[in-house]
Order: sequence, then structure tokens, then C-alpha cells
Amino acid sequence: MTNTLDTSAHLDPIDTNDAIDQIATVDTTSPVAHDGARVTTRDLTIMGGRGHLVVYGEQGERLLDQGEARLRDLESKWSRFLPDSDITRANHAAGTPVEVSADTIAVVQRALDGWRQTNGRFDITMLPALVEIGYTHSALSAMAAPIVPGRVVGLSGMVMVDPARSTITAPATSAIDLGGIGKGFAADLVADELIAAGASGVLVNLGGDLTVRGLPGDDTSWYLGIEDPSAPPKHVALLRVVTGGIATSGTTVRRWTSLDGSQRHHLIDPTTAQPATTATLTATVLAADCATAEVYATAAMMLDARSAVAMLDQLGLAGLVVGSDGGVHRSNTLAAFIA
Repeated sequence: MTNTLDTSAHLDPIDTNDAIDQIATVDTTSPVAHDGARVTTRDLTIMGGRGHLVVYGEQGERLLDQGEARLRDLESKWSRFLPDSDITRANHAAGTPVEVSADTIAVVQRALDGWRQTNGRFDITMLPALVEIGYTHSALSAMAAPIVPGRVVGLSGMVMVDPARSTITAPATSAIDLGGIGKGFAADLVADELIAAGASGVLVNLGGDLTVRGLPGDDTSWYLGIEDPSAPPKHVALLRVVTGGIATSGTTVRRWTSLDGSQRHHLIDPTTAQPATTATLTATVLAADCATAEVYATAAMMLDARSAVAMLDQLGLAGLVVGSDGGVHRSNTLAAFIA
């Protein structure tokens, strides 16, 4: 479904003092695992939020340097706030093929798969709506995003990808924003690359989009707490995960007040081109990879809590949804991951 935006009202930029929480947390306080394997950690600001890297094994600092450098490389290609990124260049040349990196080809292809898999509930052409309602500045640095000419949303079906020519084409009347799937895909890429580089275990957490690979020391599982959106830092669940991705999407951060006094958030419903209005605070999904978890966490936020869990059950995905009433709704398969 496509929507054309009313551009008559000017809105204030997003409140840049908004708190960005890491939804999933892991205890990494000990510098040495129980079996003597070294664990090295690093906190960083990346991709519009807070990041956390954990590496088990030797040469941890070298691997952390590699992981951070790779994340910043991906951010330089995918951020809508950077004037020379692949995404910004594609948006400014909307309707015309733009040569981009292999990483950008891969993540856009995955995003379009997500659009098809969710019947349009996940859509990367929501950027014109985000700009229209006031999300014009980075939540961390107050950096203004380059202006995008497009005004129509819901056009993922018109995004063109040509791997043979290494080009993508944004729809002529719209614009693309990788948002959460960029973080999820980046977490997957970096975790896999660090394992290949010699780490025995890796955790990459990009503002709640989290991938784990390998082993955390002498344990066979990672223990991850899912934060209660109504009472942080309390948890609504403690999960035991061997490998895979977890993504949490929600409306409790990246909120601001528009000029007319209405509350706004960054999760746009593709059917209305407005912030989603369901009584769902957060949705957390587990999958084999974080990009998939992100796709379905975002799709779940377009539904009420019970319908979101029903969708996860139908797909055989594990997850939980927290409603605005504080109720926690769990999928049937989540029990296998409860610690």
C-alpha cells in the first residue's frame, strides 16, 4: 500500500536527549572465563545508539578493533545521516541506478525479502514519513539528515537491486532507510567475521539488535536478559541462547513531541504513513540471525500483542511482546529458551 504525505506542517526535529537503551544485556564483568579463556569487551557509540562487543579467545583487543572498524565501515555505507553514504546517494538519485558496495546490495536484498515475508508490515521506504513527523536529526549527535526529495511511502516493491551491476535504485517518489535491519545485518556480519578471524565466542549488541556466535568460555550458552520497557533495568525474561540473533523493537525510545503537542515515535505503520498506534510497547524475536529477528520484531509492532504472538506462533518463531498494560505475551516456542 502506498501513501502520499501531507507536507504542509513543519515539525520540530527529534529530541536528541532521548535515551537509547540496550534492550538485551549480558553479564560480562569477569575478564577471564571460568575455564581460563579470556573475555574482552568494548562499549561504543554506533549506528545511532549504544553498541557492546564481547569477544572470547586470544588477541581480544585486536579482534575488537577489527569489529569496531567493520561496524564503522558499514555505518558509513548505510547511514541516512551521512551525505556520502550509499543510502543517501541512492535517495538523492531516486529513480536512477546508483553503484553501491556489495554490503549494501546484500542488506537491501535482505530487506526486500523481509518486506515480502511480512506482507508489507516491514518496509524500508518509510523515510519520507519519518522526516515528515520530525525525525530529521540523529538521536545522539544532533546531526541533521540530508533532505530527501521523495514523499511517498510503501514502495519497497519498486526498489530495484542489480547485483550484476552493483546498483540499487530507490523509487523516484520515495526514499529508503535501512534503520533496524541495518543494525541486525551488521551484527550478523561482524559476529561471523570475528569467529572466522579466530574468536571462540562473540556477542555483538547494537542497541538491542544482538547476535551471538561460538561459546562464551566454558559454558554452552549465552544468558541474555530482556529489559522490561516499563521498569528498566528489570527484566521480563532471562533467555538461554546457543547461537542466533535477538532483536527488540519498541516505542519507548526515540519519542518526541510535535508542534501540535502530539507524541510521536519512529515506528511507522506502512498502511497509514503514521506512527503505529497499537497498544504494544516492545516486541522481541529470536531467530537464527539478527536480521530475520529484526524483520519480525518490526512487523510485530504493527499488531496488537495477541495478534503479534499469533503471527510468531504461526511462523514457529520464539518471541515475546509487552503490551502497554504491562502484560507479557510469549510465543509457544519461547519456553525452550527460558533460563
